[in-house]
Amino acid sequence: MFPMLTQFLNSGQQTIRAARYIGQGFMITLSHANRLPVTIQYPYEKLITSDRFRGRIHFEFDKFVHFSGSQRGVETHKNS
Repeated sequence: MFPMLTQFLNSGQQTIRAARYIGQGFMITLSHANRLPVTIQYPYEKLITSDRFRGRIHFEFDKFVHFSGSQRGVETHKNS
């Protein structure tokens, strides 16, 4: 009789624990639902970065032409 009672209590505790975990996950989901979107439409809206931005610098060497002598390199704009 006692093993059956302990098994019943054990399964009840597991059910309550599972419901608590599901409830916690649902509360996190609801807390994220109230946030404003952070995406931008890149070609039309550009993100303004600060002067101290430390992100990756992207440089396309194909668009850069270098002249010999005292002149500096000049970036060209290709229509491709």
